Amino acid sequence: PGVAKAPVAKAPVAKVSASPKAPVAKVAAAAPRPAQPKAESKPPPSSPSPSSSGGDDQLYTIIGELGEDPVVTDGELNDARLGDVLRRLWDGAARKPKDWVMAWQTMSIPVEKQGEALQKFLNMAFSEAGMERASMVIADLVKAHRLKMRSVEDVLVTFGHNLDGILALNEDAWHIYAQFLVQVFPKPATAGWGWSRVGWSWASWFKFAEQCIQSLDGARASDALCMVLRLIQERETAPIGEVQGWAEGDKLSKFVAKIAELSACEPIEAAEKLGQQGVVVQV
Repeated sequence: PGVAKAPVAKAPVAKVSASPKAPVAKVAAAAPRPAQPKAESKPPPSSPSPSSSGGDDQLYTIIGELGEDPVVTDGELNDARLGDVLRRLWDGAARKPKDWVMAWQTMSIPVEKQGEALQKFLNMAFSEAGMERASMVIADLVKAHRLKMRSVEDVLVTFGHNLDGILALNEDAWHIYAQFLVQVFPKPATAGWGWSRVGWSWASWFKFAEQCIQSLDGARASDALCMVLRLIQERETAPIGEVQGWAEGDKLSKFVAKIAELSACEPIEAAEKLGQQGVVVQV
């Protein structure tokens, strides 16, 4: 009977057999680690999905197609192809500023052809009554260094020579001058809007504005500058005469003087014209 009770051998055996199983179980538990790379591979497809309800897919499709069917061949623009791409971008494929920048970059439009492409874009925008949106797109391309300021200036001057014909298509087409000039206005020191660029000052902006409106008739150019001041005042949410940067120096008086010159009137009359738009200035 004493021999039958000798589970002394069994107890150690059970413990010995249990101990090797434990490590084996641990080794088996470590097996899921190879699955970690799969988890890491999931974020790329998921990242575009939050903002894409078709727009991103359309954008990537267009960009992919441009490799096989470009808008520029041997340095020349394919007018029909460019029109198709711009229309698809405008109709929803480009939803954010970076979308337009990416698409424009992929189109690889030579600097000497930028004006031609920009005219195509603005003609489309005029037919859609999308002046504010168009001005934002153009400004974003300029700020991203995809479009030259000189190209924009040249196009605005060209349109100015044929503004009557453009106004027949869209009577508010002249708003593009004011809205674009506000989009590239130098960033005020205490404001959360404006364009911050080395060497870009109020003086350089004002000179650029004068060049852009040079082909407009006096009355229309005056209207554009009045609109510029009104839009800036709206962004500042304060009377223009109290806005830091305008209340100092001769900026405001110089601006009003230019409006008076274009309107062929005295500064006091220019101030009254501004007052009709809600912009109060002292002359």
